[in-house]
Amino acid sequence: MIEFSVERPLAIVVAAVLALVGSFAGARIAMQSGALLDDPNDRSSHDHAVSRAGGLAILAGLAAGLFTVAAFAGGAGLSQPAWSFLLLALLAGGVGLADDRMGLSPAIKFAGQFFVALLFVWLLGPLKTAPAPFVGNIDLGAFGVFITMFWIVGFMNAFNFMDGVNGIAAGAAATGLSLFAVVAAFASAPAAAVIAGLVALAALGFLPANVMRARLFMGDCGSHLLGFMIAGLGVFAANASEGRASALIIPMIFLPFLFDVAFTLAHRFMRKQNVVVAHREHIYQLLVRSGARHSAAALLYCGLTGFCAAGAILMLTIAPAWAWTAPAAASLVFLLAGLRVFKSAEREGLLSGSAPSGCARERRRDEIGERG
Repeated sequence: MIEFSVERPLAIVVAAVLALVGSFAGARIAMQSGALLDDPNDRSSHDHAVSRAGGLAILAGLAAGLFTVAAFAGGAGLSQPAWSFLLLALLAGGVGLADDRMGLSPAIKFAGQFFVALLFVWLLGPLKTAPAPFVGNIDLGAFGVFITMFWIVGFMNAFNFMDGVNGIAAGAAATGLSLFAVVAAFASAPAAAVIAGLVALAALGFLPANVMRARLFMGDCGSHLLGFMIAGLGVFAANASEGRASALIIPMIFLPFLFDVAFTLAHRFMRKQNVVVAHREHIYQLLVRSGARHSAAALLYCGLTGFCAAGAILMLTIAPAWAWTAPAAASLVFLLAGLRVFKSAEREGLLSGSAPSGCARERRRDEIGERG
């Protein structure tokens, strides 16, 4: 546990300001630089080149905040994990930046993600305990290494898949990690709370440049960075609190993202579509393609993240043997909603291999006529 002195809270406040202002200022610089331009393609939802250097802005703000905490907050309980997360954040963002610049092959990108996960295990340790259905918290032993690495690499990719409309990824990260910081603080994981707060502020600083007219994208640099930090903080908090901050907290908070990815891949597999190629069939993408505004889709997922965070807080009051019921109940609600969205998308011909219904074809002809 961190023992706060007069100097330490001041250093944390300065770090928080640097994370927010650094990301905000970095976003302005990135927009003006015109670096890493993302030209639209057949899967894009933008119609002109936009810089995807926003991840560098998030990384700059977060790095400034973590460095301040590590160097001036004092105490191994906070400084050591801050230094470790700073190094890992730079590496995770670096893998994404390399992909933004050079278009890495899936194998090389996966190898970079695997290395980051392996280094996390070495520096901060694997997940030690996890709640098992009907049993309660169990000691994972050496198996925790594999679970931790699979979780980190898997979530980094899942978060990357969900970065497809304005504001959805950064907005959900800011919302979810802000609430997670509160949970971690009350669950005796103050270092995780401080670091999560810094990540949330760095994501928040980027949002004004992205959420409305999308003058800036975060790119793979930003999605890899935020995805890693979210996944890593979940493991770190669970270990630091000796299981009081359950390993299910982060999966529960970000269940809207995890469910969207899992449901979409399962649906494509059942329709015999290639699940490893890029597509535009995530639930949030179908909502936008059906006519919803980007901001509305982002706000919906931020709201769902907040809803699941409330469920995560409730989950902490349940015996570990029954903690799984919270994500299971939320998943059932999401399943019903997801089926409805996909059914509507199928009628409109938005899914691969489907044709629009007569009404949908007529509506599209009317829209084309109006644009003409």
